[in-house]
Amino acid sequence: MRQALTMVAVLLLAGCSALVDRATERFASDLETAIRGYSDPGVVADGLPAYLLLLEARINGAPEEPSLRLSAARLTGTYAALFADEDARYRRLNDRALQHARIGACAARTRLCELHRLDFDAFDARIDSLDPDDLDALYILATTWTGWIDANASDYRALGDLPRVERLLDWVAQQSPRHDDGAVWLYLAVLNSQRPPAAGGQPERARAYFERAREVSSGDNLLVNVLMADSYARLLFDRDLYVTLLEEVVSSDVQTPDYRLSNQVARARAADLLQQTEAIFD
Repeated sequence: MRQALTMVAVLLLAGCSALVDRATERFASDLETAIRGYSDPGVVADGLPAYLLLLEARINGAPEEPSLRLSAARLTGTYAALFADEDARYRRLNDRALQHARIGACAARTRLCELHRLDFDAFDARIDSLDPDDLDALYILATTWTGWIDANASDYRALGDLPRVERLLDWVAQQSPRHDDGAVWLYLAVLNSQRPPAAGGQPERARAYFERAREVSSGDNLLVNVLMADSYARLLFDRDLYVTLLEEVVSSDVQTPDYRLSNQVARARAADLLQQTEAIFD
C-alpha cells in the first residue's frame, strides 16, 4: 500500500496553510504555492526538512497549539511517504506524525481525543456525534493514522485499526465530498483495493471512489489513473484497463499549475509501471 500512499501524499503537500497559525500563515501559503507548482520532486525533498524543523521549533515554544501540531503531523507524514527510503526511518517519521496528529486533533476538538482507545461501538458513536467543525482536524488525524498503519503493516494490531481509519475517511467524504481536491476519495479507493472479491473485498466500490476523485479534479489529477491501474486493475488482473489507464497518463499534456508536481510524479510512475506490464500479467 505504501507506493499508493506515496502518490496520494503529493496532493497532501498542498493543504497545510489553512491550519498554520497567523505568524506563519503567509509563509505557509507561499510554500504551498511553490510546492504545487514545482516540477522537480528532488528540490522539494531537499527543502521540506527545513520547514519541518521550523515547525518543531515553534511547537517547543507552544506545545498545546493545535494548528502547529496538525501542520507538523501532515508535513511529517507526507515527507515520510515521499522521501523516507529506509523502513526504519519510515516508521520513525510516521510515529512522530501520528503523535503530533493525536495531540493536535485533541487540542483542536475535544471529541477527537483518545479515539484510538475506544472500543469500536464507542468509536462509532463518537463519530456520529461529530459536526463539520471537526472535519479539518479529523481528516489530518485519519490520513496520518493511515500512514502509520502502513509503516507498521507487519503488526496485526496496527492493521486492526484500518476499519477505524476507513470510517473516519468515509465521514469526511460524506461531509465534504470535494475536500483536499478529492484526495479523500483516493484514500478510500486504495483502502478498498487491497482485497479481491473472493477474500471479502469490494473492488467495485473502489472503482466508484476512483471515478469520484477524477470528477472532483475535473480530470486534471493524473494520479487517479495511476492509482487505479496500480491498485484496482492489478487486483482484478485486468491488463487492458491497466495499460489504457497508464498510457493515458504518459500521453497526457495536462499542465494545470496546481497539479504540476503531482502530475510529474504520476507520469514517472506510469512509465515505470508500463515497463512492468509483462512481469505483472504474464
